[in-house]
Amino acid sequence: MSQRIGLVTRPGNQKAVTLAKEVMAWCAERSILVDVDTQTAKTLKLTQNGCSPAELVERANPIITLGGDGTLIGVARYVKGSCPVFIGVNFGNLGFLTEIRPEEVFSVLQDALKGEVSCAERVLLHVQVERDGSTCFESQAVNDVVVQKSAKSPLPELDLSVNGHDVARIRADGIIFATPTGSTAYSLAAGGSIAHPSLSVILVTPICPHSLTNRPLILPGSAKIEVEVPHGASEVLVTADGQVSERLRVGDIVRVSQAKQTVRFVISEDKSYFDILRTKLNWGVPNRPD
Repeated sequence: MSQRIGLVTRPGNQKAVTLAKEVMAWCAERSILVDVDTQTAKTLKLTQNGCSPAELVERANPIITLGGDGTLIGVARYVKGSCPVFIGVNFGNLGFLTEIRPEEVFSVLQDALKGEVSCAERVLLHVQVERDGSTCFESQAVNDVVVQKSAKSPLPELDLSVNGHDVARIRADGIIFATPTGSTAYSLAAGGSIAHPSLSVILVTPICPHSLTNRPLILPGSAKIEVEVPHGASEVLVTADGQVSERLRVGDIVRVSQAKQTVRFVISEDKSYFDILRTKLNWGVPNRPD
């Protein structure tokens, strides 16, 4: 049986596009099949039709993404069942998840095809919105699920409960529910903690709460979280990874829990998680010259 990889390229980045063409040629020389998503097929001007991210994660293994963390997350969110290995090649800015440098891609791909790469397994979140007794929105999230007001809407009050127990009515711009992977993203910017990605926890971070007592929470991965939109709230959205969203209505119930599915990312063997924090965020670096 022929080997089959997936390839996703961020449009608008010429260096990523050039490398994508080189990957295609490399695979053709070795009779390795390459599946691409619809956008990549258009970007590379291929005659073959691309497929959806959901189809790509079912067909191909490993999957190479050429872009930033957003490019990788946009595909990884759709995993289910048997999870492929994701090789995130960084053409973005921070690149917390895309640890592989462009010049490493062929050696890493070769090792991945032989099953000889180091991978990190990360938890996902599952979000479901119930409206009038049925599900109107459902998604997985690599980084976070956010319940948040729109730019011009008044400050909402959101009823938060965990495992059936009332926690608080939070008056804030919104609430971020983050995985440990996403703890260095929006949640961190809103004052949340950094959680090591090997942990099985859910971070709950209010966004600009109108109270000194609404502090961030760290819940066990087994927690079942509900947010209800009470009467009087308007223009509230739920968003998964900042990429897919649903406008909420009064009475909607947002359910957030850890997904049964996990995802695997290829990691660089020459740097640790703390190396990445220091490099990308200047974490732990003294605010003075040596």
